[in-house]
Amino acid sequence: MPSIDVRAVTKTFILHNQGGVQLPVLRDVSFQVEAGECVVLDGPSGTGKSTLLKMLYGNYRADSGEIWVRTGEGVEDLVAVHPHRLLQIRRDTIGFVSQFLRVIPRISTWDLVCEPLRRQGVDESRVAARAEALLTRLNLPQSLWSLAPATFSGGEQQRVNIARSLMVEYPILLLDEPTASLDAVNREAVALLIEEARQRGAAVVGIFHDEQLRTRLADRLYALESAR
Repeated sequence: MPSIDVRAVTKTFILHNQGGVQLPVLRDVSFQVEAGECVVLDGPSGTGKSTLLKMLYGNYRADSGEIWVRTGEGVEDLVAVHPHRLLQIRRDTIGFVSQFLRVIPRISTWDLVCEPLRRQGVDESRVAARAEALLTRLNLPQSLWSLAPATFSGGEQQRVNIARSLMVEYPILLLDEPTASLDAVNREAVALLIEEARQRGAAVVGIFHDEQLRTRLADRLYALESAR
């Protein structure tokens, strides 16, 4: 059984503020991702790449089809699981690096990064060691660790976002343009972290507009076509 098994997934958005207009986004999407494999979603803008990634995280629910993921309890269909169970699966199984950091006022960078591992009840010394290692590798100065990231630059916020998302060594890792706002040095740091995740057996699904990074990381591309 693969780590991710997407079966005939379809998604249409209904624009209620525009008279109930229906906007088809995905139609009969099917693919699998094995442990240790990186599949890159490919296709022009508007073909539903980000929508599909959010469905793999459970932010959007499919209109039809199934999304099976391997968890510590076996294999479970994200389309059918209870919302409380979905939260548990996210906590323990699926990491998601989005393009934007959800900034929480007055919460320090350190606490923001440490929170996913603390939530699992991990010993504080291990949490601190992991956070220090990630923040250092992502070139975030220690002088920023005690500060809330609301006033950081876009690149600094994205590196905080990546550190937070990689704190737990998730079996499944979803990446939505993780290096979009980063310079060459920090793109390389993130690429190495993604490669290490694959080497330890994480199933990775990503969106990369950086051609060099996509070529470097992708085991294969999954091409999406417009459903309209």
